[in-house]
Amino acid sequence: MSSITELLAPEAVGFALTLALSLLIGLEREEHGPESPGTHFGGIRTYPIFGLGGFLLVLAFPDSALPFAVGLAALAALLTVSYWVALKQKDPGLTSEAAALLTFTLGAAAAGGLYWIAVATGVVTVILLQEKSRLEELAVRLPRHEMRTLARFLLVTAVILPAVPNQTFTRFDVNPFKFWLVVVAVSAVSYASYLLQLWLGHDRGLLLSGVLGGAYSSTVTTVVLARQSTHHPSAARAYAGAIIAATGVMYFRLWILVRLFAPGIASRLLLTFAVLGVVGIGLGAVMSRRNGRDTAPEEIRTRRNPLELTSAVAFSVVFLLVLVVTRVVSDRFGDVGVLVMAGIMGAADVDPFILGLTQVAGGTVSLQLASLAIVIAAASNNLLKGIYAMVFGDRRTGRMAFVALTALGLAGVALFVAT
Repeated sequence: MSSITELLAPEAVGFALTLALSLLIGLEREEHGPESPGTHFGGIRTYPIFGLGGFLLVLAFPDSALPFAVGLAALAALLTVSYWVALKQKDPGLTSEAAALLTFTLGAAAAGGLYWIAVATGVVTVILLQEKSRLEELAVRLPRHEMRTLARFLLVTAVILPAVPNQTFTRFDVNPFKFWLVVVAVSAVSYASYLLQLWLGHDRGLLLSGVLGGAYSSTVTTVVLARQSTHHPSAARAYAGAIIAATGVMYFRLWILVRLFAPGIASRLLLTFAVLGVVGIGLGAVMSRRNGRDTAPEEIRTRRNPLELTSAVAFSVVFLLVLVVTRVVSDRFGDVGVLVMAGIMGAADVDPFILGLTQVAGGTVSLQLASLAIVIAAASNNLLKGIYAMVFGDRRTGRMAFVALTALGLAGVALFVAT
């Protein structure tokens, strides 16, 4: 955008942006037609007039906001009259009127040189108008009590995180900001997976259940699918494939989390985790296609939102303990102690251990050792999931899942050591 403004006058750039964005909004309104029969408000001609009006009022009176305020009030009055007339015929909704007011202000923003804000706001407006049915469908699918969870998530991310001090304390170099940032990152991944499942609905197949579940927790997904497989022994291959696919997604999820906090470790794990992720998902897809089911287990479809505040606090406590214990083990027992701890913690909860390692890597623990410990922790977690599949699942499902998950874990260690 800066290169364009160097070649053209700011007024020309603002005029072109205003015209383009208002035409886009007007075209969208024209395409959808009247929201109610006989209440058509405006379209591809009306909205550009509003946008250019706001643009000219700011451009002609740069030292006073009064003309723009008067113009905005006049437009609001016109829209009020139009809405009142339409209301006598049928409930028309306020979307078109709100879009008209926003178009007027977009012209003002472009005249003031706020090009990026004007473009971003215009594009988002068109998307919101265009995706009406999908957004309304999401609102229907999203249970009302989930709004409380969303509010808590916003509290954790937008309110608490900026207020946390970004400095280290104690001899363990505990940084409250990084500590809370880890919680936010894990919560965001889980929340995105959960919302995606709500968006896609309840009629997804087993493979997609495994893929989405792996983005949240491959361990939980393994247990749920294994239990369900006991009621459908004829679909053992499909259930085992979904379990394996969940673990494949786990490798991508772990790599993203590591990349956020320790890019040096992520670069060392890229090849290993990419290969394991692709192989896991690919093998799961092949097995599911050869013996598939159309519906997902009810437990996965109806499980609670993973972002209850108690879950976030519990993860925070475990993460802090892992961070301190890893530092102590490294000081007292050296590299062997860290690797042994990786095998133990991987069988319990792999995420806090891996993210704890990212905080001490490069200090008491070398990047190479931390990378190897993460691979071992993931392999140990695979072994545990294989055992869960055998204990809770159908015999064939458990056997196939155990062999495949154990092989993935061993292959990961071998591949990392070899490279």
